[in-house]
Amino acid sequence: MTRERYEQSSQVCFLGLTHSQVYWSESGELVALACADSTYVLRYSRESYLEGFNAGLADEDGVEAAFEIVTDIQECVRTGEWVGDCFVYTNSTNRLNYLVGDQTYTIAHFDQPMYLLGYIPRDGRLYLADKDVNVISHSLSLTVVEYQTLVLRGDLDSAQSLLPEIPTDQLNKIARFLEGQGYKELALDVATDPEHRFELALSLGNLPIALEIAREADAEHRWKTVGDAALAAWDISLAEECFTHAKDLGSLLLLHSSTANKDALKKLAAQADAAGVNNVAFSALWACGDVDACIDLLVKTGRVAEGVLFSQTYRPTRTPGLVKRWKEGLEKNGKGKIARLIGQPPSKDEGADGDEELFPEWDSYLMLEKSSRTGTESVEQRLVDVDGGSADGVNGVHGSGVEDADAEVKAEAIGQVPQDPDPVAAEAQDDDGVN
Repeated sequence: MTRERYEQSSQVCFLGLTHSQVYWSESGELVALACADSTYVLRYSRESYLEGFNAGLADEDGVEAAFEIVTDIQECVRTGEWVGDCFVYTNSTNRLNYLVGDQTYTIAHFDQPMYLLGYIPRDGRLYLADKDVNVISHSLSLTVVEYQTLVLRGDLDSAQSLLPEIPTDQLNKIARFLEGQGYKELALDVATDPEHRFELALSLGNLPIALEIAREADAEHRWKTVGDAALAAWDISLAEECFTHAKDLGSLLLLHSSTANKDALKKLAAQADAAGVNNVAFSALWACGDVDACIDLLVKTGRVAEGVLFSQTYRPTRTPGLVKRWKEGLEKNGKGKIARLIGQPPSKDEGADGDEELFPEWDSYLMLEKSSRTGTESVEQRLVDVDGGSADGVNGVHGSGVEDADAEVKAEAIGQVPQDPDPVAAEAQDDDGVN
């Protein structure tokens, strides 16, 4: 490769590449070598060449240090031209691209081969022609190219001074370029597209800007995205606001159950019930300890059998009525045989004794439920007054009196539970009977 220098021709460096075209920039610092399947962009340093030449490092292949590889383009360049430090070219896939640094950007797509004629700075346009010499043009802002070049060189101050001169319709393009170079903060300041600004704000953790864009758009997916980001940043109040707007009941359930917000759980249960999301409604009711509401929801959704089993465990006082309703439903559906196999727990309220022989420990279940309810009330009464109140219970009930009442109820309940016989005592009684 040779360059004319001061009316003198000499070999600068032997590159060993089989190229079809060589494109030099006007400054003589950049060169593009278009080969069959790829194009190599090199930077020529006259100082390195002269230094090597004067030091006697030049041989028959020239001075190797005179060139450094900038980048390579893995495509076939059909025609090209340098515009400043920007290499504009058409390729074999019928695209008009330009290269700044090592980044390639597409200007236009064509449905036929096009040939680059040149660039006129006065018009700010590139001119191309097809094989029939039909000429078309595309705009290329030199200001944009200069800005990108300065950013690639790391001269951000000079680049920012050019920003006011960039056309408004090119700002989003600049923002994408800055993001690709890792300057996301600058890209956020430059971008005008709300979607791009939203993505940049989230990637930077700038929740105020992301929230502002979400409020303007009022789209559920944006609210959900900001909510997830707020939750990751431990901003619970913002996460709650976003998930509420997004109607993300599952995330609200996670949030309220984790923070033990009973009032919010009740509100969420009503909202989920109205929306038909019964699993969330049940989980919210269960998390806030509303057993009766859980049973009512099971019955309301046609899960009476599950309601019976649930009530037998947590609210046996409601079980007889639910069993009666269950059996009536089976009778109506022509499943009378199955209904007759189901035992009816005893209940005075239902006006029937029920199948007492099938439930010999039913009274003890009722006493344990009563004890459980009393225990829950006593826990609430023994809550410590965070404002510095005394240790007295709520409504004038003292803690010791409540504990005595709890012990009395529990003792009564335990007395109702049949105790396993003592095998030693039983054996002694049998021996006495024999004697």
